[in-house]
Amino acid sequence: MNTKAREIIIKTKKRLFGANIGNNISVFQGNGLDFSEIKEYQIGDDVKKINWKVTAKEQKPYINVFNEERELNIVLCFMLSGNIYFGSVRQKQELMSEILTLIGYSAIRNSDRFSTIFFSDKEEEFVKPTKNINWLYTTLEKALEFDSLGKEVDYAKLSDYLLQTIKQKSIIFVIGDFFEEVDFSLLGAKHEVYAIVTRDKFEEEPKFSGDLSLIDTKTLKQSEVSLDNSAIKNFKAEIEKRDKNLFEHFLKHQIGAIKVHTDEDPFVKMRGLFGS
Repeated sequence: MNTKAREIIIKTKKRLFGANIGNNISVFQGNGLDFSEIKEYQIGDDVKKINWKVTAKEQKPYINVFNEERELNIVLCFMLSGNIYFGSVRQKQELMSEILTLIGYSAIRNSDRFSTIFFSDKEEEFVKPTKNINWLYTTLEKALEFDSLGKEVDYAKLSDYLLQTIKQKSIIFVIGDFFEEVDFSLLGAKHEVYAIVTRDKFEEEPKFSGDLSLIDTKTLKQSEVSLDNSAIKNFKAEIEKRDKNLFEHFLKHQIGAIKVHTDEDPFVKMRGLFGS
């Protein structure tokens, strides 16, 4: 395991097992059980299933009844674009890799099936569902080392791919910078979808101006541009407009969404996503 991957693993373990999260090692809510009803406690019932709120109200013990234990199928889509090979604090690719590790480690420690799809405008690599923590370490190294330069993402193709490939109702995380057009309406209707928007504050509000020579990390083409305060102001307004439409789309289709910048702690933002 390379040094950066080792650092992320150690950081993740400290975060998930630290005092801030108590005994709950998962970022996911719930216990993987299909809730059925509440019934009065009888001798021999599992005391761990006592519903304390109802018990306090009725002044006698009640427990939650579940149909059967079920494992969650968790799929993480790691969007590979030349854009992620950028960062003023750290590369977006590294931030995305840390988020992958947080989700993957939580899923596997929660005994859920976890798979990873590296996707651009096509499937780049599919890491099969696993509960083996060693597979996560290998996947993390892939995420850190994948050559994203020259790649472009297509969220429409991703949505079609997932709808055709994933038959079982799943929890799907899509990690990317989401600068392109997105329509997850059908995907959100079939699966529980979360979008994690990874950005660098510098790319949302550039701090340079004048005559510049820039390289497009997606096409690898070089171009000469001239930027002044007016152009930067218009660029920033366009980004804000697109993001407003993006998050309205997520809200409309009940897709959980957060934005994490390269200078932010993804662990804190992820807990906000799940309301913990």
